[in-house]
Amino acid sequence: MKKFLPLLLCLLLSIFTVARATKPAHTPAPDTKIAQKKPTARKADAKTLLNDANKALAAMIKAARADKELDPKTPKNKPFWKPAQLVAKNLKLAQTGLQTKSNDFFKSIAEASKAEQQMKVGWQLTDSKNRKVIENEKILGNAIESLRSNYSMEAARKKQGGELTAKEKAEFEKIKAQQKDLLAKISKLEKSAQKDKAVVNGLSEIQKQAEQITRQPATLDAYIATLYLLDRQAGLIRGYEYYVDKPLRADYVGLTDWIAGYDTWYYTWYDTVSYDWAWVDTSVDIYQDVTVSESVSEEEISSEESYAESESFDMSDAEEEQVAAEENTDEQVASSDDTSMQDASDDEGEDMNDDDGGNAAGDEDTGGDDDGGDDSGGDEGE
Repeated sequence: MKKFLPLLLCLLLSIFTVARATKPAHTPAPDTKIAQKKPTARKADAKTLLNDANKALAAMIKAARADKELDPKTPKNKPFWKPAQLVAKNLKLAQTGLQTKSNDFFKSIAEASKAEQQMKVGWQLTDSKNRKVIENEKILGNAIESLRSNYSMEAARKKQGGELTAKEKAEFEKIKAQQKDLLAKISKLEKSAQKDKAVVNGLSEIQKQAEQITRQPATLDAYIATLYLLDRQAGLIRGYEYYVDKPLRADYVGLTDWIAGYDTWYYTWYDTVSYDWAWVDTSVDIYQDVTVSESVSEEEISSEESYAESESFDMSDAEEEQVAAEENTDEQVASSDDTSMQDASDDEGEDMNDDDGGNAAGDEDTGGDDDGGDDSGGDEGE
């Protein structure tokens, strides 16, 4: 009996082991991050992306001109057309700068980034829901953001790497101090504009960006991402100026004044960065959609951009007051629906420690596109 009991225990243990081995294993839930299909990259250099931007702009203008709701003579449409004109002019200057290898290329792409963000804000004042205009504007924004994140002086400084210099750290702290001053001005404006939902929404967006910048560490990634984000912020400030009623204009000027000072510093800064012009001919992986779906001929590009550059979209003081007054009672302006040009990243802000767009020209392929933006767009540029 004493011998039989150990044998029985061994037999039972063997049966249990076999049963466990033949039982189907538990299938874990798929990792959604692994299961997601990675977007297909497209190779493009600076010239290709600039051509993409021009095609998207021409397609957008063509669709807008055919839309009666976007008549450029209607005052509330001018805040959309005016920055579209600025984008057209700056893309043209960027092409010349790229051909002659001058700093006009960098300056014009940065200005186009600000104007593109401003155009998104102006779009909300119109009554149009034109899908072609919206689609091509987003492609335009993607192309400009890809140029900024891959072929700018910021991209060159990021490629250089290393820690921030003592001068850069001091400049970064100065930018943060300016943003704190901006926050104080925004707080004052918010109290005066409580009844104007659209203005309050705009001030809230600008406020989030300013707060984000003031919290950034003194790292190269945060420094570069801040410069991109300031494109977007400048575009927002200029865009929402058309929303502000006359009694608040004097206070709002305090927001726009700092842009001029920042621009002066920025153009001085990029003169200090070393740039290898061979980079503009180096193709990078672009994961954003920068391809216009319709066929756009060179003649159409020239014609539409010529229209945007030569037409007058200036507003009289009376027209500005009229647009600001009408905006107060227009619920569509204050809402964010599916006819908005804003991307999700525009609302969420930038991750200061992530890359923007594709891989900077000359960088090793990391196998992905973090797309911190702008997104600059981040629009910036943004």
